[in-house]
Amino acid sequence: MKSIASFCLFVSLLFIASEASAALEQASLPPQEQEVRLAPANLELTFTGPVDLARSTAFLLDARGTAIPTGKPFLSGPEGSIFKVPLDPAMAPGDYTVDWRVLSMDGRSAEGQYRFRVDP
Repeated sequence: MKSIASFCLFVSLLFIASEASAALEQASLPPQEQEVRLAPANLELTFTGPVDLARSTAFLLDARGTAIPTGKPFLSGPEGSIFKVPLDPAMAPGDYTVDWRVLSMDGRSAEGQYRFRVDP
């Protein structure tokens, strides 16, 4: 009986661990700590599961910490797992920081920050 209970607990913990990763970031565009020649059309944050667009945010800051205007965020990719924020294609060269926070559709949240540089 103890072995059955142990097995059930183990399977439950595996299920919870896989569900907890629903809002983990897998990739970003531009890549973290990278230099890009031209500003991308969108910031892109790719997650392991669908994102709740209404409860997710991303802010773009310049080197002085001033917020840079962006377009309205939207989702793409499998099941809405890519959170995109349109950028001004005429962004000035310089260092930028992205502060983001997302809520997955199952209610879990994740947040982070990364930097990139736009060169002339």
